[in-house]
Amino acid sequence: MLWILLALLGAIANASYFIIIKQHIATLDPKVLTGVGFTCGGLLLLTFSAIRGFPVIGEDLYSAVAVTAVLNIISLSLIFKALSSTDLSLSIPMLSFTPVILLVTSYLLLNEVPSAMGVVGICTIVVGSYVLNISSADEHPLDPVRSMLRNRGSWYMLIVAFLFAVSINFDKIAMLNSDPFFGMALTVLAIGVTFILIAACSQIHAGPCLFRRPAGIESGAPGSGVREFPSEKYLPLILILGLFVAIEAASINVAYTLQIVPYVIAIKRLSIIFVVLYGTLVFSENETRKRLTGAALMVAGAIIIVLFA
Repeated sequence: MLWILLALLGAIANASYFIIIKQHIATLDPKVLTGVGFTCGGLLLLTFSAIRGFPVIGEDLYSAVAVTAVLNIISLSLIFKALSSTDLSLSIPMLSFTPVILLVTSYLLLNEVPSAMGVVGICTIVVGSYVLNISSADEHPLDPVRSMLRNRGSWYMLIVAFLFAVSINFDKIAMLNSDPFFGMALTVLAIGVTFILIAACSQIHAGPCLFRRPAGIESGAPGSGVREFPSEKYLPLILILGLFVAIEAASINVAYTLQIVPYVIAIKRLSIIFVVLYGTLVFSENETRKRLTGAALMVAGAIIIVLFA
């Protein structure tokens, strides 16, 4: 059952990363945070791989890294859009659809097939996500679906769920053609460097800065979101982000060596529980009872996978 502990560790690291991004997205450019955070995480993974000894490289490594890096760059960009416009506990749960889509993509790309009870557990997790979208104002069973389609942030995250369901398989392909650390180090570094370049290009017209300055607020005022150069005071935040990225990548990749992808990702999606709790307690997001009910269903689905799959 080591894979379960590793998947849960990845879930905690994943939730922690997005919570930090949500906390700072109003004032800090998420492209900068992601760029430096992923680069730091990639360097940590590369260092660890070097200490262990670099693996023998398979012929499909670099193509797999290229595919998953591109898909993750697109996905993260959509996530930033979602987090800037939607409740944390309403947008992130949409990622719970990824394990269901993985039932198809993992079969096609990796020939991995879960058991019947495994499918039941995965579908229970998705039902929990559906419950998160049920409102007291809903009168028809399909009202939550209509609500999701009207909510731009939820729509972005549904697209991300599909993209992740493809990219995750290429993560494992990269791992199978190297080891749990080296292939992911290349992927994370590619994502980080790309976001740094994107952030640099976007700042050419706005000036070299890390912060956004809201209109009508005087520069230098406390809480004004004044633009300034990145400095050493942000180093702890960057290191923490990099550490969470490295922990998530390493733990999930090692779990891939022990269990099929749909199960690992289904357990990893329990990160939604931590995000929902944090969103309701810290950001005072609404309809706490409903969202916790949905979260409880997701936990039930995970238990089914662990005990019966």
